[in-house]
Formats: sequence, C-alpha cells, structure tokens
Amino acid sequence: MLGAETAYLIRDSERIDIKTNTEIEQGDEINSEDSVLTFLIYPTGQYRLSKKSTIKITQSFIQDSNEVEKSFSVIEFVKGVIRAQVVRDDDLEIDHQIRAKDVAFAIRGTEFEVSQDGDDYDLDVVEGEVEVSSPHIQTFVPEIVKANEGFRFNRKARSFKRRQFKLKNPDRPAFWAREVIKKERREKRLKRRQFKTSRQPKLNSMDRARLRAERKEQRQASGVQGKRRERMERRRQQR
Repeated sequence: MLGAETAYLIRDSERIDIKTNTEIEQGDEINSEDSVLTFLIYPTGQYRLSKKSTIKITQSFIQDSNEVEKSFSVIEFVKGVIRAQVVRDDDLEIDHQIRAKDVAFAIRGTEFEVSQDGDDYDLDVVEGEVEVSSPHIQTFVPEIVKANEGFRFNRKARSFKRRQFKLKNPDRPAFWAREVIKKERREKRLKRRQFKTSRQPKLNSMDRARLRAERKEQRQASGVQGKRRERMERRRQQR
C-alpha cells in the first residue's frame, strides 16, 4: 500500500482499515481513498487500485478436482482506476470478470486497466486479450480488445468505440513475477488438498478386512458368472 494509510473496506456494514496483511473476502467493498492498493485474489489474480477508487468483490470461489482447478470471480467496478493481471497456469481454468454499469470485461489471462471517464468506461489492454460485452449491445461476434488497444463503452449512447491506447495510470504496478505467483498458487493448492485428505475418516483394521472380503466375493462372483457364460456359449455352438 502506497501513500497515506486511509484505505478501508466495508464488510457486513463494518468499516475496517486496510493494513499490509488484510485478507480480502467475498462481499468486501474496497475503498482506496488517498492510497494506492495492490492485492491478490487467489489463485493468480493481482489488482491495483489507484487513489479515489472503489470496487466490490461480488463473487469469488474455487472448484477443485483431481485434474483441474477452476477459478471464478466477479469484481464490481464502482469508480476510479483498476489495473488487473491474471496469470494462466497448467491445470487452471480462469473465469474472472470486472463489471461496471451495463458493461463487463472478461479476463482469461491478461493484463489491462479499466477506468471511468464521466458516465463512460475505458479499457486499455497491456497484454493478452479482453472480451467486452453489454446487455444493451448485440454483436454478431464478441468484442475482443487486444494488447496495446484502447476501447470505450459510452453508457449514455449504449455504444462501443475503439480508441487510442492510453493508460490513466502508466506506472508499473508492484505485481509479483508470474513464476512466483504460479509457484505460490501450486503450494497453496497442495496444502489445501493435503488438509482435505487429512480430514477424511480413516479405516480401521476391521473395516479394511471387511472391504477386502467384499472385493474377494465380487471377484469370485464375477469369475463364476464368466464360467457360466462360457459353458452356455459352448452349448450354443454345439447345437
């Protein structure tokens, strides 16, 4: 956090001053005031709020299977400037969005800035691609904004417009390096899975013996059925 320590969040109607190790939760409304905030949303989302900016963490959850980890989050952009970077990784599916009034910016692994200019919203893509959509604008193909491109949503006219790339806050954010954040994510995922496994009930010796007996009976029954089928097939062929 840079600047005056005036940033705070609203959680369940309670105001909480933001400190260096403050954890962000779903439902939090974050106000930067006279500070510049950089924060992480698991697994690989990094965000920077410029001064006088406000957002709300509307949704944030993880679905984890043995093969892939799915990350879904929605940030409601209220005002100011927000810089976002979401890093792709193996066995990770990302569906992050920043939503403002009547417009949404879908993140699939990229870095970009969203800012407010009166009633309009500007998008400037630093790396990767961002998909833009609005319930008031119907397009035959998705609006894709690529690196070094600018884009504007005119809320009053309900229209999209390409514009010159120009960041409102060109200073480089204090984001972690991509390899560092990927390593951090993998370590946290491993710890979470180990914790989940440790809480599963363990079988005692009697339970294990019963399971072995049941499996043996299943194998024997399967073998008997197989022999019966073989005899029936031989009799059918003899006929």
